Amino acid sequence: MIIDGAILAAGFGTRMASPLPKVESVVLGETLLSYPWRALLSLGSRLDTIHVVVRPEGFLGDPGLSDPNGRKPAFVVQPVMDGTWGAVEAVAQSKPFRSGKATHLLVVNGDGPLLDESLLERFASLGEALPEALCLATAELADPRGYGRILRNAEGSVIDIREESRASEEEKRIHEVNAGIYLIPREILLSALSRIPPDPVKKERFLTTLVSWVVSHGGAVHTFPMTPECMLGVNTQEELATVTALLRERINRRHMERGVTLWDPARTDIGPRVEIGAGTVVMPQTVLEGATRIGASCRIGMGVHLTDTVAGTKVTVRDFVVATEARLRDGSVIGPFAHLRPGTDLGEESHIGNFVETKKTVVGPKSKVNHLSYLGDAEVGSHTNIGAGTITCNYDGYEKHRTRIGSGVFVGSDTQIVAPVRIGDRSVIAAGSTVTSDVPDDALMLSRASQEIRPEGGARYHRRRGERSANKNGPGAPKKKGQE
Repeated sequence: MIIDGAILAAGFGTRMASPLPKVESVVLGETLLSYPWRALLSLGSRLDTIHVVVRPEGFLGDPGLSDPNGRKPAFVVQPVMDGTWGAVEAVAQSKPFRSGKATHLLVVNGDGPLLDESLLERFASLGEALPEALCLATAELADPRGYGRILRNAEGSVIDIREESRASEEEKRIHEVNAGIYLIPREILLSALSRIPPDPVKKERFLTTLVSWVVSHGGAVHTFPMTPECMLGVNTQEELATVTALLRERINRRHMERGVTLWDPARTDIGPRVEIGAGTVVMPQTVLEGATRIGASCRIGMGVHLTDTVAGTKVTVRDFVVATEARLRDGSVIGPFAHLRPGTDLGEESHIGNFVETKKTVVGPKSKVNHLSYLGDAEVGSHTNIGAGTITCNYDGYEKHRTRIGSGVFVGSDTQIVAPVRIGDRSVIAAGSTVTSDVPDDALMLSRASQEIRPEGGARYHRRRGERSANKNGPGAPKKKGQE
Protein backbone atom coordinates (compact mmCIF):
# COMPACT_ATOMS: atom_id res chain seq x y z
CA MET A 1 0.00 0.00 0.00
CA ILE A 2 1.37 3.39 -1.05
CA ILE A 3 -0.40 6.53 0.15
CA ASP A 4 -0.47 10.04 -1.26
CA GLY A 5 -1.75 12.68 1.12
CA ALA A 6 -4.03 15.54 0.11
CA ILE A 7 -4.45 18.55 2.40
CA LEU A 8 -7.42 20.74 1.48
CA ALA A 9 -6.15 24.27 2.07
CA ALA A 10 -7.81 26.39 -0.61
CA GLY A 11 -10.50 27.99 1.56
CA PHE A 12 -9.83 31.58 2.60
CA GLY A 13 -11.83 31.42 5.84
CA THR A 14 -13.85 34.62 5.69
CA ARG A 15 -15.40 33.93 9.11
CA MET A 16 -11.97 34.41 10.65
CA ALA A 17 -12.32 38.14 9.79
CA SER A 18 -8.58 38.29 9.13
CA PRO A 19 -6.56 39.29 6.05
CA LEU A 20 -4.53 36.13 6.64
CA PRO A 21 -5.72 32.92 4.91
CA LYS A 22 -7.17 30.62 7.55
CA VAL A 23 -4.58 27.86 7.24
CA GLU A 24 -1.80 30.40 7.85
CA SER A 25 -3.23 31.28 11.28
CA VAL A 26 -0.73 30.43 14.01
CA VAL A 27 -1.29 27.94 16.84
CA LEU A 28 1.53 27.62 19.40
CA GLY A 29 4.06 29.05 16.99
CA GLU A 30 3.08 26.88 14.00
CA THR A 31 0.62 27.45 11.15
CA LEU A 32 -2.66 25.53 11.16
CA LEU A 33 -1.57 23.89 7.91
CA SER A 34 1.62 22.51 9.45
CA TYR A 35 -0.30 20.23 11.85
CA PRO A 36 -1.96 17.94 9.26
CA TRP A 37 1.31 18.12 7.28
CA ARG A 38 3.27 16.63 10.20
CA ALA A 39 0.49 14.12 10.91
CA LEU A 40 0.80 12.81 7.34
CA LEU A 41 4.60 12.69 7.60
CA SER A 42 4.19 10.28 10.52
CA LEU A 43 3.03 7.60 8.05
CA GLY A 44 6.69 7.13 7.13
CA SER A 45 7.44 4.56 4.45
CA ARG A 46 3.76 4.20 3.51
CA LEU A 47 3.72 7.80 2.33
CA ASP A 48 4.80 8.94 -1.12
CA THR A 49 3.70 12.51 -1.95
CA ILE A 50 1.78 15.12 0.05
CA HIS A 51 -0.37 17.34 -2.18
CA VAL A 52 -1.48 20.69 -0.76
CA VAL A 53 -4.49 22.20 -2.53
CA VAL A 54 -4.26 26.00 -2.66
CA ARG A 55 -6.14 28.93 -4.15
CA PRO A 56 -4.73 30.45 -7.37
CA GLU A 57 -3.17 33.31 -5.38
CA GLY A 58 -1.36 30.88 -3.08
CA PHE A 59 -0.19 31.87 0.41
CA LEU A 60 0.61 35.28 1.84
CA GLY A 61 3.60 34.04 3.85
CA ASP A 62 5.51 30.89 4.75
CA PRO A 63 3.03 28.03 5.32
CA GLY A 64 5.57 26.35 7.62
CA LEU A 65 5.77 22.98 5.87
CA SER A 66 9.19 21.84 7.03
CA ASP A 67 10.51 18.29 7.14
CA PRO A 68 13.86 17.20 8.66
CA ASN A 69 14.16 14.65 5.85
CA GLY A 70 13.79 17.32 3.17
CA ARG A 71 10.38 16.30 1.82
CA LYS A 72 8.65 19.06 -0.16
CA PRO A 73 4.90 19.48 -0.67
CA ALA A 74 3.38 19.21 -4.13
CA PHE A 75 1.22 22.32 -4.41
CA VAL A 76 -1.94 21.88 -6.48
CA VAL A 77 -3.96 24.90 -7.57
CA GLN A 78 -7.73 24.56 -7.42
CA PRO A 79 -8.62 26.82 -10.35
CA VAL A 80 -12.31 27.19 -9.44
CA MET A 81 -13.65 27.25 -5.88
CA ASP A 82 -16.32 24.66 -6.66
CA GLY A 83 -16.22 22.59 -3.46
CA THR A 84 -14.21 19.86 -1.78
CA TRP A 85 -14.63 17.40 -4.64
CA GLY A 86 -13.19 20.02 -6.97
CA ALA A 87 -10.13 20.17 -4.70
CA VAL A 88 -9.69 16.38 -4.70
CA GLU A 89 -10.26 16.24 -8.45
CA ALA A 90 -7.48 18.82 -8.94
CA VAL A 91 -5.11 16.47 -7.08
CA ALA A 92 -6.21 13.43 -9.09
CA GLN A 93 -5.61 15.28 -12.34
CA SER A 94 -2.22 16.68 -11.30
CA LYS A 95 0.98 15.38 -12.83
CA PRO A 96 2.57 14.28 -9.51
CA PHE A 97 -0.41 12.04 -8.73
CA ARG A 98 -0.88 10.75 -12.27
CA SER A 99 2.78 9.80 -12.58
CA GLY A 100 3.11 8.57 -8.99
CA LYS A 101 2.81 5.10 -7.53
CA ALA A 102 0.16 5.78 -4.88
CA THR A 103 -2.55 3.15 -4.49
CA HIS A 104 -4.64 5.39 -2.21
CA LEU A 105 -5.25 9.08 -1.57
CA LEU A 106 -5.62 10.11 2.08
CA VAL A 107 -7.62 13.36 2.25
CA VAL A 108 -7.49 15.61 5.34
CA ASN A 109 -8.50 19.18 6.07
CA GLY A 110 -5.94 21.96 6.33
CA ASP A 111 -7.59 23.49 9.39
CA GLY A 112 -7.51 20.38 11.62
CA PRO A 113 -4.61 20.81 14.06
CA LEU A 114 -5.85 18.13 16.48
CA LEU A 115 -5.46 15.29 14.00
CA ASP A 116 -3.68 12.55 15.90
CA GLU A 117 -0.67 10.87 14.28
CA SER A 118 -1.39 7.45 15.78
CA LEU A 119 -4.98 7.73 14.56
CA LEU A 120 -3.82 8.22 10.98
CA GLU A 121 -1.58 5.18 11.32
CA ARG A 122 -4.54 3.03 12.44
CA PHE A 123 -6.72 4.53 9.70
CA ALA A 124 -4.11 3.57 7.11
CA SER A 125 -4.06 0.05 8.52
CA LEU A 126 -7.82 -0.19 7.94
CA GLY A 127 -7.28 0.74 4.31
CA GLU A 128 -4.55 -1.86 4.04
CA ALA A 129 -6.95 -4.52 5.28
CA LEU A 130 -9.70 -3.31 2.89
CA PRO A 131 -7.71 -2.13 -0.14
CA GLU A 132 -10.70 -1.83 -2.51
CA ALA A 133 -13.07 -0.03 -0.13
CA LEU A 134 -13.64 3.68 0.41
CA CYS A 135 -12.79 4.37 4.04
CA LEU A 136 -13.91 7.43 5.97
CA ALA A 137 -13.50 8.60 9.56
CA THR A 138 -16.58 9.25 11.69
CA ALA A 139 -17.26 10.42 15.24
CA GLU A 140 -20.15 10.25 17.69
CA LEU A 141 -21.14 13.73 18.86
CA ALA A 142 -23.53 14.56 21.68
CA ASP A 143 -24.50 17.66 19.69
CA PRO A 144 -24.14 16.85 15.97
CA ARG A 145 -25.56 20.16 14.71
CA GLY A 146 -23.72 21.52 11.68
CA TYR A 147 -22.18 18.19 10.64
CA GLY A 148 -23.07 15.74 7.90
CA ARG A 149 -24.84 12.66 9.30
CA ILE A 150 -23.77 9.11 8.43
CA LEU A 151 -26.69 7.20 6.94
CA ARG A 152 -26.72 3.40 7.23
CA ASN A 153 -29.10 0.74 5.91
CA ALA A 154 -30.80 -1.96 7.96
CA GLU A 155 -27.66 -4.10 7.80
CA GLY A 156 -25.53 -1.26 9.20
CA SER A 157 -23.69 -0.50 5.97
CA VAL A 158 -22.98 3.11 5.07
CA ILE A 159 -25.11 4.33 2.18
CA ASP A 160 -24.73 8.13 2.24
CA ILE A 161 -23.65 11.28 4.08
CA ARG A 162 -26.51 13.71 4.56
CA GLU A 163 -25.65 17.37 5.02
CA GLU A 164 -27.72 19.02 7.75
CA SER A 165 -29.32 21.47 5.33
CA ARG A 166 -30.95 18.53 3.49
CA ALA A 167 -31.49 16.20 6.46
CA SER A 168 -34.93 15.18 7.67
CA GLU A 169 -35.89 15.56 11.31
CA GLU A 170 -35.24 11.86 11.84
CA GLU A 171 -31.82 12.10 10.18
CA LYS A 172 -30.92 15.11 12.33
CA ARG A 173 -31.25 12.89 15.39
CA ILE A 174 -28.32 10.75 14.17
CA HIS A 175 -25.21 11.36 16.29
CA GLU A 176 -22.64 9.68 14.02
CA VAL A 177 -21.12 12.39 11.82
CA ASN A 178 -18.61 12.74 9.03
CA ALA A 179 -15.14 13.66 10.34
CA GLY A 180 -13.86 14.83 6.94
CA ILE A 181 -11.02 12.31 6.55
CA TYR A 182 -11.10 9.90 3.60
CA LEU A 183 -8.90 7.09 2.29
CA ILE A 184 -9.80 6.68 -1.39
CA PRO A 185 -8.46 3.83 -3.54
CA ARG A 186 -6.87 5.06 -6.75
CA GLU A 187 -9.28 3.13 -8.96
CA ILE A 188 -12.35 4.67 -7.28
CA LEU A 189 -10.85 8.15 -7.46
CA LEU A 190 -10.05 8.01 -11.16
CA SER A 191 -13.37 6.36 -12.01
CA ALA A 192 -15.32 9.15 -10.30
CA LEU A 193 -13.59 12.02 -12.09
CA SER A 194 -16.11 14.36 -13.71
CA ARG A 195 -18.96 12.14 -12.45
CA ILE A 196 -19.76 13.84 -9.13
CA PRO A 197 -22.69 16.25 -9.70
CA PRO A 198 -22.99 19.61 -7.92
CA ASP A 199 -25.23 20.02 -4.90
CA PRO A 200 -28.66 21.14 -6.14
CA VAL A 201 -28.86 23.94 -3.57
CA LYS A 202 -25.28 25.15 -3.05
CA LYS A 203 -24.15 24.42 -6.62
CA GLU A 204 -20.81 23.05 -5.39
CA ARG A 205 -19.37 19.56 -5.77
CA PHE A 206 -18.77 17.96 -2.41
CA LEU A 207 -16.50 15.07 -1.49
CA THR A 208 -19.31 13.66 0.66
CA THR A 209 -21.22 12.82 -2.53
CA LEU A 210 -18.52 10.26 -3.36
CA VAL A 211 -20.00 7.94 -0.70
CA SER A 212 -23.39 7.56 -2.42
CA TRP A 213 -21.65 7.35 -5.82
CA VAL A 214 -19.51 4.42 -4.64
CA VAL A 215 -22.53 2.64 -3.13
CA SER A 216 -24.58 3.13 -6.28
CA HIS A 217 -21.79 1.54 -8.33
CA GLY A 218 -21.58 -1.53 -6.09
CA GLY A 219 -18.56 -0.48 -4.08
CA ALA A 220 -17.96 -0.86 -0.34
CA VAL A 221 -17.71 1.93 2.23
CA HIS A 222 -16.17 1.35 5.65
CA THR A 223 -15.91 3.72 8.60
CA PHE A 224 -13.21 4.34 11.15
CA PRO A 225 -14.28 5.77 14.54
CA MET A 226 -12.31 8.64 16.05
CA THR A 227 -12.68 10.89 19.09
CA PRO A 228 -14.66 14.12 18.64
CA GLU A 229 -11.64 16.20 19.70
CA CYS A 230 -9.51 14.98 16.78
CA MET A 231 -11.98 16.18 14.15
CA LEU A 232 -12.30 19.76 15.41
CA GLY A 233 -11.60 22.34 12.74
CA VAL A 234 -11.21 26.11 12.81
CA ASN A 235 -13.63 28.54 11.19
CA THR A 236 -13.60 31.48 13.65
CA GLN A 237 -11.15 33.18 15.97
CA GLU A 238 -13.05 31.68 18.91
CA GLU A 239 -12.57 28.18 17.49
CA LEU A 240 -8.88 28.98 16.97
CA ALA A 241 -8.59 29.78 20.68
CA THR A 242 -10.45 26.57 21.56
CA VAL A 243 -8.14 24.27 19.59
CA THR A 244 -5.11 26.17 20.91
CA ALA A 245 -6.18 25.41 24.49
CA LEU A 246 -6.73 21.74 23.65
CA LEU A 247 -3.36 21.47 21.91
CA ARG A 248 -1.63 23.23 24.82
CA GLU A 249 -3.11 20.72 27.25
CA ARG A 250 -2.18 17.75 25.05
CA ILE A 251 1.41 18.87 24.47
CA ASN A 252 2.06 19.92 28.07
CA ARG A 253 0.67 16.64 29.41
CA ARG A 254 3.09 14.75 27.16
CA HIS A 255 6.07 16.71 28.53
CA MET A 256 5.00 16.24 32.14
CA GLU A 257 4.66 12.49 31.57
CA ARG A 258 8.30 12.55 30.46
CA GLY A 259 9.56 14.22 33.63
CA VAL A 260 9.29 17.93 32.88
CA THR A 261 7.98 20.19 35.65
CA LEU A 262 5.56 22.90 34.50
CA TRP A 263 4.63 25.26 37.34
CA ASP A 264 1.43 26.29 35.59
CA PRO A 265 0.62 24.27 32.45
CA ALA A 266 -2.34 26.51 31.59
CA ARG A 267 0.01 29.49 31.24
CA THR A 268 2.88 27.74 29.44
CA ASP A 269 2.89 27.61 25.62
CA ILE A 270 5.03 24.86 24.09
CA GLY A 271 5.05 24.20 20.35
CA PRO A 272 4.57 20.73 18.85
CA ARG A 273 8.20 20.38 17.71
CA VAL A 274 9.79 21.42 21.01
CA GLU A 275 11.84 18.84 22.94
CA ILE A 276 12.52 19.13 26.69
CA GLY A 277 14.69 16.87 28.83
CA ALA A 278 13.62 15.25 32.10
CA GLY A 279 14.20 17.23 35.28
CA THR A 280 13.78 20.60 33.58
CA VAL A 281 11.57 23.17 35.32
CA VAL A 282 9.57 25.65 33.23
CA MET A 283 8.02 28.69 34.91
CA PRO A 284 4.69 30.28 33.83
CA GLN A 285 4.13 32.69 30.93
CA THR A 286 6.92 31.04 28.96
CA VAL A 287 6.74 30.48 25.20
CA LEU A 288 8.84 27.73 23.61
CA GLU A 289 8.36 27.36 19.87
CA GLY A 290 9.81 26.15 16.60
CA ALA A 291 12.60 23.58 16.74
CA THR A 292 13.64 24.53 20.28
CA ARG A 293 15.42 21.75 22.19
CA ILE A 294 16.12 21.96 25.91
CA GLY A 295 18.28 19.42 27.69
CA ALA A 296 17.86 17.77 31.07
CA SER A 297 17.85 19.54 34.44
CA CYS A 298 17.48 23.06 33.08
CA ARG A 299 15.56 25.92 34.65
CA ILE A 300 13.51 28.18 32.41
CA GLY A 301 12.28 31.34 34.13
CA MET A 302 9.06 33.30 33.88
CA GLY A 303 8.24 35.16 30.67
CA VAL A 304 11.00 33.47 28.64
CA HIS A 305 10.51 33.26 24.86
CA LEU A 306 12.73 30.78 23.01
CA THR A 307 12.44 30.20 19.26
CA ASP A 308 14.51 27.60 17.37
CA THR A 309 16.98 27.65 20.27
CA VAL A 310 19.05 24.72 21.54
CA ALA A 311 19.98 24.49 25.22
CA GLY A 312 22.25 21.85 26.75
CA THR A 313 21.97 20.35 30.22
CA LYS A 314 21.78 22.33 33.47
CA VAL A 315 21.21 25.60 31.63
CA THR A 316 19.59 28.43 33.59
CA VAL A 317 17.48 30.91 31.63
CA ARG A 318 16.29 33.58 34.04
CA ASP A 319 13.13 35.64 33.74
CA PHE A 320 12.19 37.56 30.59
CA VAL A 321 14.90 36.32 28.25
CA VAL A 322 14.23 36.33 24.49
CA ALA A 323 16.36 34.02 22.31
CA THR A 324 16.07 33.17 18.62
CA GLU A 325 18.24 30.63 16.78
CA ALA A 326 20.72 30.59 19.66
CA ARG A 327 22.86 27.84 21.19
CA LEU A 328 23.15 27.66 25.00
CA ARG A 329 25.70 25.08 26.04
CA ASP A 330 25.84 23.04 29.25
CA GLY A 331 25.76 25.03 32.46
CA SER A 332 25.37 28.45 30.85
CA VAL A 333 23.38 31.13 32.69
CA ILE A 334 21.36 33.78 30.86
CA GLY A 335 19.39 36.78 32.05
CA PRO A 336 17.26 38.20 33.39
CA PHE A 337 16.17 40.57 30.61
CA ALA A 338 18.68 39.40 27.99
CA HIS A 339 18.19 39.28 24.21
CA LEU A 340 20.01 36.57 22.26
CA ARG A 341 19.60 37.14 18.54
CA PRO A 342 20.33 34.61 15.75
CA GLY A 343 23.86 33.26 15.62
CA THR A 344 24.51 33.48 19.37
CA ASP A 345 26.56 30.56 20.71
CA LEU A 346 27.25 30.55 24.46
CA GLY A 347 29.99 28.26 25.76
CA GLU A 348 29.80 25.97 28.76
CA GLU A 349 29.24 27.76 32.08
CA SER A 350 29.28 31.16 30.41
CA HIS A 351 27.18 33.98 31.83
CA ILE A 352 25.05 36.52 29.97
CA GLY A 353 23.48 38.95 32.41
CA ASN A 354 20.75 41.53 32.58
CA PHE A 355 20.13 43.89 29.67
CA VAL A 356 22.74 42.24 27.46
CA GLU A 357 22.14 41.79 23.73
CA THR A 358 24.11 39.46 21.47
CA LYS A 359 23.98 38.80 17.72
CA LYS A 360 26.17 36.42 15.68
CA THR A 361 28.42 36.14 18.70
CA VAL A 362 30.36 33.23 20.15
CA VAL A 363 31.12 33.44 23.87
CA GLY A 364 33.71 30.98 25.15
CA PRO A 365 33.44 28.69 28.17
CA LYS A 366 33.26 30.42 31.59
CA SER A 367 33.31 33.89 30.08
CA LYS A 368 30.99 36.55 31.49
CA VAL A 369 29.04 39.43 29.98
CA ASN A 370 27.00 40.35 33.00
CA HIS A 371 25.62 43.88 32.56
CA LEU A 372 24.24 46.33 30.00
CA SER A 373 26.35 45.33 26.98
CA TYR A 374 25.99 44.71 23.27
CA LEU A 375 28.11 42.14 21.44
CA GLY A 376 27.46 41.88 17.70
CA ASP A 377 29.52 39.90 15.17
CA ALA A 378 31.97 39.00 17.90
CA GLU A 379 34.08 36.11 19.16
CA VAL A 380 35.02 35.91 22.84
CA GLY A 381 37.48 33.36 24.19
CA SER A 382 37.27 31.47 27.47
CA HIS A 383 37.53 32.92 30.99
CA THR A 384 37.07 36.47 29.69
CA ASN A 385 35.18 39.18 31.58
CA ILE A 386 33.30 41.86 29.65
CA GLY A 387 32.53 44.87 31.86
CA ALA A 388 29.25 46.73 32.09
CA GLY A 389 28.38 49.04 29.22
CA THR A 390 30.73 47.42 26.70
CA ILE A 391 29.73 47.78 23.06
CA THR A 392 31.13 46.25 19.89
CA CYS A 393 30.75 48.85 17.16
CA ASN A 394 30.26 46.34 14.37
CA TYR A 395 28.55 48.46 11.70
CA ASP A 396 30.22 51.32 9.83
CA GLY A 397 27.09 52.37 7.99
CA TYR A 398 27.86 50.13 5.01
CA GLU A 399 29.21 46.77 6.21
CA LYS A 400 29.36 44.59 9.33
CA HIS A 401 32.78 43.80 10.83
CA ARG A 402 33.91 41.24 13.40
CA THR A 403 35.47 41.73 16.79
CA ARG A 404 37.77 39.04 18.19
CA ILE A 405 38.44 39.03 21.91
CA GLY A 406 40.86 36.42 23.23
CA SER A 407 40.87 34.25 26.35
CA GLY A 408 41.55 35.51 29.84
CA VAL A 409 40.84 39.10 28.80
CA PHE A 410 39.49 41.77 31.15
CA VAL A 411 37.45 44.47 29.42
CA GLY A 412 36.65 47.39 31.71
CA SER A 413 33.27 49.08 31.93
CA ASP A 414 32.06 51.59 29.34
CA THR A 415 34.37 50.34 26.60
CA GLN A 416 33.69 50.78 22.89
CA ILE A 417 35.38 48.28 20.58
CA VAL A 418 35.37 49.53 16.99
CA ALA A 419 35.48 46.58 14.57
CA PRO A 420 37.35 45.10 12.83
CA VAL A 421 39.74 44.62 15.71
CA ARG A 422 41.45 41.85 17.68
CA ILE A 423 42.11 41.92 21.42
CA GLY A 424 44.82 39.47 22.42
CA ASP A 425 44.79 36.84 25.14
CA ARG A 426 45.18 37.96 28.76
CA SER A 427 45.09 41.63 27.81
CA VAL A 428 43.41 44.31 29.93
CA ILE A 429 41.26 47.11 28.52
CA ALA A 430 40.91 49.99 30.95
CA ALA A 431 37.43 51.27 31.74
CA GLY A 432 36.18 54.07 29.53
CA SER A 433 38.43 53.16 26.59
CA THR A 434 37.70 53.21 22.86
CA VAL A 435 39.56 50.42 21.07
CA THR A 436 40.23 51.18 17.40
CA SER A 437 43.25 48.96 16.67
CA ASP A 438 44.51 45.52 17.61
CA VAL A 439 45.70 44.91 21.17
CA PRO A 440 48.60 42.42 21.62
CA ASP A 441 48.55 39.51 24.06
CA ASP A 442 49.24 40.46 27.70
CA ALA A 443 48.98 44.21 26.98
CA LEU A 444 47.24 46.98 28.91
CA MET A 445 45.24 49.32 26.70
CA LEU A 446 43.74 52.64 27.82
CA SER A 447 42.57 55.68 25.91
CA ARG A 448 41.18 58.06 28.54
CA ALA A 449 41.55 61.83 28.51
CA SER A 450 43.62 63.21 31.40
CA GLN A 451 41.61 63.85 34.54
CA GLU A 452 41.58 67.52 35.65
CA ILE A 453 40.69 68.85 39.13
CA ARG A 454 39.58 72.48 39.51
CA PRO A 455 39.32 73.55 43.17
CA GLU A 456 36.00 75.28 43.99
CA GLY A 457 34.79 74.56 40.45
CA GLY A 458 31.85 72.59 41.75
CA ALA A 459 30.74 75.42 44.02
CA ARG A 460 30.91 77.92 41.16
CA TYR A 461 28.84 75.57 38.99
CA HIS A 462 26.06 75.31 41.55
CA ARG A 463 26.12 79.08 42.15
CA ARG A 464 25.70 79.85 38.44
CA ARG A 465 22.91 77.30 38.09
CA GLY A 466 21.11 78.84 41.05
CA GLU A 467 21.40 82.34 39.62
CA ARG A 468 20.03 81.26 36.23
CA SER A 469 17.12 79.50 37.89
CA ALA A 470 16.24 82.59 39.96
CA ASN A 471 16.38 84.87 36.91
CA LYS A 472 14.19 82.52 34.92
CA ASN A 473 11.49 82.16 37.56
CA GLY A 474 11.69 85.73 38.90
CA PRO A 475 10.88 86.98 42.40
CA GLY A 476 7.71 85.51 43.78
CA ALA A 477 7.38 83.05 40.90
CA PRO A 478 5.59 79.85 41.90
CA LYS A 479 7.93 77.09 42.87
CA LYS A 480 8.10 74.02 40.64
CA LYS A 481 7.65 70.61 42.12
CA GLY A 482 10.82 69.67 43.98
CA GLN A 483 12.05 73.26 44.43
CA GLU A 484 12.60 74.73 47.88
